[in-house]
Amino acid sequence: MIKRYFKQTWAFLKQNKLLGVLYIIGTAVPVALTMIVITFQYIRVGSIYPENHRDELWISGRAKCKVAMGNISRRIAENWFYPLRKYGSVTAVRSYKEFFLQLPDGQSMKRIKNLPTDADFFKVFDFEFLAGKPFSESDFHSGRHCAVIAASVAEQLFGSAAEAVGKTVKMDFIDYAVTGVVKDASSLTPITHAQVYIPYTCLNERVDPTPLNLCGSYTICIRAPKDKGVLMEAEIQNKLRQARIENDDEHAFVDVPRISWQYNSVEIRKAEDHVSVDAVTKAFKIWGGLLIVFLIVPALNLSGMIAGRMDGRLSEMGICRAFGATRSYLLRQVLNENLVLTLIGGFIGLLISWSILVLGRNWVFDFFSPGFYFFKENTDDVLLRGEMLFSPWIFLSAFLVCAVLNVTSAIIPAWNSLRTEIVYSLNQKK
Repeated sequence: MIKRYFKQTWAFLKQNKLLGVLYIIGTAVPVALTMIVITFQYIRVGSIYPENHRDELWISGRAKCKVAMGNISRRIAENWFYPLRKYGSVTAVRSYKEFFLQLPDGQSMKRIKNLPTDADFFKVFDFEFLAGKPFSESDFHSGRHCAVIAASVAEQLFGSAAEAVGKTVKMDFIDYAVTGVVKDASSLTPITHAQVYIPYTCLNERVDPTPLNLCGSYTICIRAPKDKGVLMEAEIQNKLRQARIENDDEHAFVDVPRISWQYNSVEIRKAEDHVSVDAVTKAFKIWGGLLIVFLIVPALNLSGMIAGRMDGRLSEMGICRAFGATRSYLLRQVLNENLVLTLIGGFIGLLISWSILVLGRNWVFDFFSPGFYFFKENTDDVLLRGEMLFSPWIFLSAFLVCAVLNVTSAIIPAWNSLRTEIVYSLNQKK
C-alpha cells in the first residue's frame, strides 16, 4: 500500500514538475519556520546537558520588598530554601560575575563568565567531569579559593583537562586551585553556563543580617520529585506570610519554586517581572499563535494548489466511485497520497531549519530572545549540541507539523471534489 502511494507520487512529480516543486517548496518553508520555533522552545524547556533532569528541576529566582526588587538574597537562600534539602538537592546560584583570567603568557587577560555557587550545584545539575571532582562542602564553608573550570579553559591554559587538575588559575589577580574540569555548558542553558565555577563564599560579599531585604543576586535551583512541588510551595508561602507581617509589607513576595519548563518559558526582561501562572499562559499563547500563523497561512495556499489538482482528477474519482469506492475510502487515499508529498517537503524543511540554526546560531537565538542567552565576547560562539537538534521530540514534532499541514490543506478541496455527482465527474474525462 505504502509502496503504491510512493509510485503515484513519483508519477505525479514527473507529469507535473512545476506544480510538484511549488508544492514541496510551499511545504518546506512553513515547516522550516515552524521547526525553528519548536527547536528554540525545546532548548528552553527540554532536558539537555547539563540540565538533563528538567522534569525534576525547580527554580525560584525573583523577589520584591519595600526597598528593592530583583533576584533572591543570600540570607533568604540559606534560611528559606536550604531547609528544603529534605526534599532533594538545593543549590543557590549567584548572578554571574565577569572575571579577567590571566593567560599563559603572564600578561594577556581574557574576560570570562564566573558562576559563584555552592557544592550542591554539581548534584542538582549533571555535569560531566573530564578530570578531577567538584569542590567539596568543606571548601565551600571555609571560603577556599578553588574552582571547577570548563574544558575549553583547561585546554587553553594547560593543554588538556588532566593537566589542569591541581594547578592554579589567576582571576582578577587572585589564585584559585583547580579541583575539576567539566565538559562545556552551552550559553543556551543560561542558568548553568560559565567558564569557571567557584564557591560564592570566597567572594567578599556583605550579607545583610536584617529580615527587611528579601532581594539580592541569587537564583535557587532544586532537584526534587514532581510530587514535592506542593510541599515546597507551601513552606515558602508560609515563610513569606511571616515576612510580610514582620516587615509590614503586604506586597512583598518571593517566587515559589516553579518546575523548570514554566520558569524557562517566561522572558524576564525587567526587574519587576517574575514567573507566574498568568505569565506562563501568556507566553504559550504568544508562541502558540505564532505557530498557528506559520501553519494556517501556507495551508491556505497549498489548499488552492490541491483544489486545482483535484479538478484534474474528477474523472478518476468518478470511475472509482462508479465501481463502488466510498467517499471516505477515496478521501483517505487522497490524504495519504498528499502526505507523501508533504513529508518530502517536511524533510527538506527540517534540513533547512537545521542549516539556519547551525549556520546562523549567533543571531537566530538572539533574535528570539535578545540578550537572554548570551554572555557577549568578541570571540564568543554559541555552542549548539547535537542533542538539541536530533531529539526524538524534534522528529515527532516535525512529523506532527507535516500531518497537520497535510490535513488542513487537503481535506476541504478533496472533500469538495468527492461531493461532485458521479455522472458529472465521469463527463470530465476528455
